[in-house]
Amino acid sequence: MIRLALGLLALLFFQAAIAQHWQSLVDFPGVERDDALGFRIGDTLYVGTGLNSGWNAQADFSGFDLANQQFISVASLPFGMERQYATSFVLNGHGYVFGGYNSNGFLNDLWRYVPNTDSWFLCDSLPSFGRSGSAAFVLNNKAYIIGGKHELSAATAEVWCYDGTLNSWTQQAPLPSGPIWRASAVAYLDKGYLLFGRDENNVFLNSFHNYNPQTNQWESQTSFPAQGRSHSGMFALNSGLYTCFGVDSLDQSFNDLWKFDFVSAMWLPLPGLPDVGRRGGVCLSNETAMYYFTGIDEGNNRLKETWRFSPSLTVFNANELDVPSLIGTYDMLGRAIELPFNRLIIQRFSDGKSRLVFQIN
Repeated sequence: MIRLALGLLALLFFQAAIAQHWQSLVDFPGVERDDALGFRIGDTLYVGTGLNSGWNAQADFSGFDLANQQFISVASLPFGMERQYATSFVLNGHGYVFGGYNSNGFLNDLWRYVPNTDSWFLCDSLPSFGRSGSAAFVLNNKAYIIGGKHELSAATAEVWCYDGTLNSWTQQAPLPSGPIWRASAVAYLDKGYLLFGRDENNVFLNSFHNYNPQTNQWESQTSFPAQGRSHSGMFALNSGLYTCFGVDSLDQSFNDLWKFDFVSAMWLPLPGLPDVGRRGGVCLSNETAMYYFTGIDEGNNRLKETWRFSPSLTVFNANELDVPSLIGTYDMLGRAIELPFNRLIIQRFSDGKSRLVFQIN
């Protein structure tokens, strides 16, 4: 009985430590939705569009003020411009919404949001088929729109570059890895990264690639070490490149979190969200934290939740490389002890981190 009680205590302490990575914040003020989009301008995160529980596409937006961690009112897209599976990016301090899908079909239009006037302006449309579920990243002040689904195919390998200064589109060489839809993408340092997605045969992919704008070349990276997925989040922080959540071919949603280690070229698991799996939410970050808005959970319930992840709260992870040395073992009162058995202990490491351990005989 004592051993069981200690085991449960250890589990509770471990769950509490994991929860410190993640914080549940104020709900998104609009209706529940998935397949929305978002972008960051300065200290404000903008979230909007998507599909609500009644299967209606949305045009509304809300801003999330990072300074006070609260939502603010933001202008919606013009009436009739509702959509889901649209793509977003930021150029020259302006937010952009491209394409997507609504009752009129696949869209190729491009809208620019000006935060100073809280207003939207129509830009030149993509000179090609409308599409949904494209991925995007920004390099050298140009946006790269990758893949997507259009009326002729369940996925495309097309890559287009949009120059906000010239308001012009230029088609790039297609993805060498083939067509892709609902992949995840982000810029990190001087390259763009593309992960996951589905191909034209609805095969879920676990491939990982980077794009070098200097050479206009794609390079294959270490594949994700588990089943392929789509509708996941991907984000960059000062501490590195991360991915989270998504759905696989079995319709299983995930609550996991992974970090890519560039030294070892390996994906490393981190403590995931202390809640059910989800996909199709909006994943945005500043330099130090990631915010995940809305989405749909493993029970197919659309959400309006907001979660924050910060690696600065991360406890020791044994999977990390360059593991710090153990400097001492302590009981729950902080007293130094020898390695015991059948007891809950605290191990402290040279980098200042610690972990709870239930030492079993």
